[in-house]
Order: sequence, then C-alpha cells, then structure tokens
Amino acid sequence: MADDLIQLYPTGGKPVPIDGLYLQHQLHKSGKPVVYSNYVTSLDGRIAVASPNRQSHEVPRAIANRRDWGLYQELAAQADLLITSARYFRQTLAGEEQDRLPVGKEADFEHLLKWRHEQGLSAQPDIAILSSTLDIPVQALQPYQARRIFILTGDAADRRRIRPLQEAGAEVVFAGEKTSVDGARMITQMTRLGYRSIYAMAGPQVLYTLIKAQVLNRLYLTITHQLLAGEEFDTLTFGPPLQPQAGLRLGSLYLDPHAPAGASQWLAMFECN
Repeated sequence: MADDLIQLYPTGGKPVPIDGLYLQHQLHKSGKPVVYSNYVTSLDGRIAVASPNRQSHEVPRAIANRRDWGLYQELAAQADLLITSARYFRQTLAGEEQDRLPVGKEADFEHLLKWRHEQGLSAQPDIAILSSTLDIPVQALQPYQARRIFILTGDAADRRRIRPLQEAGAEVVFAGEKTSVDGARMITQMTRLGYRSIYAMAGPQVLYTLIKAQVLNRLYLTITHQLLAGEEFDTLTFGPPLQPQAGLRLGSLYLDPHAPAGASQWLAMFECN
C-alpha cells in the first residue's frame, strides 16, 4: 500500500503495513517480565527542547508525528504498568503535558481498548511514578483513581509529603537509598506484584536509571531524518558516564518514507541485556 513501511532488518526490501506493527511483538505475553521504553529523536539527538515559556522541555513539534504516535499507542496498549515521572503530573496541572496516560482515548485508537480486553488486560495500565522529592500535585492524580498508583521514591524521602499522596489513593513504595530510586530494586518490587509488561514513558533521567541498573529489555526508537540544532535540549540519557557502557543489539529496523515535514524516519527496536 501507499503508506507501507520498508523493512530493512533483519530482512530487507519487504513492504510492511505500519498499523499493528508493534502489536505483533506481544510484549505482554513474554515468558518473563519485559521492561521497555520508546523515544522519537532527530538525527542530531534532540528528544526534547525548551518549551516557549522555558519552564520545561517538550518533544519538538518538528519531529512529533501521527505515525510515530500510533506506534507509541500500540506500545502503551501492551503494558500492564506505565512508569512515568512526577514532572508529568506537574505539567498536567499546568496544562503542558504532551503524552496521555490513558490508552485509546483518541478516536483513532479506540480499537486498542477492545484489543486490551481481548488480550485479557485491564482496561487501563496501572501507574508507577518516580520521584525523589515527592513534589506531586495530588489533584493531578484524581483522574486515575480507578487504577493502582504507585509512588516510587528513596528510603530517606520526606515523610511529611507521603500522607497527602496516600490519602489521594497512591501507594508509596521505597525503592532506593537516600531519596533516589534504584532501577533494579524498583523493577524487582513491581514484578513481585505481578507486573509483566512494564512500559517506561518518561524522560532521559528515568531511562538512565533503567539502563544503569541493566533492567531495560527493549528500546524502541523513531529517528526522524531532520536536523534541529539549538542549545537547550534533552538527549536520550542524562547522568554520569555509564560503567560499563550499555551495548544494544538491533532487533528490527524499518524505513518510513511517509513521515511528515518532507522527511523520512527510521523505526528501530533494540534489544538490551
């Protein structure tokens, strides 16, 4: 069809429909827990740039596109737990969020709600929020009361901030020393609660936490063929140098020649660990 992808790896030259591409991965049916994440990036490594009010960073509008967004929805649809950050809820309260935690709330993706039901998944994934400061506006949690909400923080977190979050329905889980969250300890505690498809949809610091702990299993990366430049930006990871460095293995690669803005994009999946 006219909007097909072109498979480049592991076999080359084969046209493939974009719809349902990532649903075929059946991440929720793996024999062991799977921790995965995804990002869209420019060729020069920008995943986020300073927003106009310069209070936060956001996905550059030049690289955000509906085709990548559809694949993001397919990945979210397979999750039984979403990992996000406290910043998302602060942005939500300020009306600055770009992502949506609910699956299938847009008309184009309502079929994913039926798909989740057919797969034996709950209507919506539960939520795990990483926070060292517990600076989470409780009113921003209200739309998610039908789900389990976990606040993951360090052992030395401010106890005065815990009670309001618990009263708002959140379960506070200590998963690290001092105030920081340890990736391995976090994933161990979540898998003990029965979670099997854990989707991290936060920024570079959360990805760094998962990679440093060697608990990330898959990284989905959309690379748009655009150069953005600019001096204030986020790239994939943020933190001290990794020791050892994280080595990834290419699992699949597709060329999408129909991306917006007159540019093409690669859709890559990397295996970790």
